[in-house]
Amino acid sequence: LCSQPVHKWIVRHIYFPCMRSGISKVNCKMLNCYAGHALYIVCVWSFVLFFLQEVAVFVSFFVSAVLHELVVAVPCRILKFWAFLGIMLQIPLITLTSCLKSKFRDTMAGNMIFWFFFCIYGQPMCVLLYYHDVMNRIGKTE
Repeated sequence: LCSQPVHKWIVRHIYFPCMRSGISKVNCKMLNCYAGHALYIVCVWSFVLFFLQEVAVFVSFFVSAVLHELVVAVPCRILKFWAFLGIMLQIPLITLTSCLKSKFRDTMAGNMIFWFFFCIYGQPMCVLLYYHDVMNRIGKTE
């Protein structure tokens, strides 16, 4: 219920501004000096766009991870970075999912990875780690 508005907010306010600011800084004069090598220009430009997209994805996930950690840390009054780590570890899972999708030419492998790591293993493990840390803190104060 809250996932879609958060996703749209991060895309609108983090991802797109990163893409816009990064692409506008590309030096077009550098690309024009290779005018005789059209293929080279296309390759360089596609690499720049790919790199900027990856940086924008990383920044978006980083901001999301910090905000999720704050949402958990403030009510629990404990800062352990479990939520932060859980969000940031999704980036390698995206790469793994893409590799498996291209290898098996099927989206079911990616779907299984998502359900296992995110829903079955990831979130319950994160809740248990925070519960463990909160109970240890309560046990030490009594």
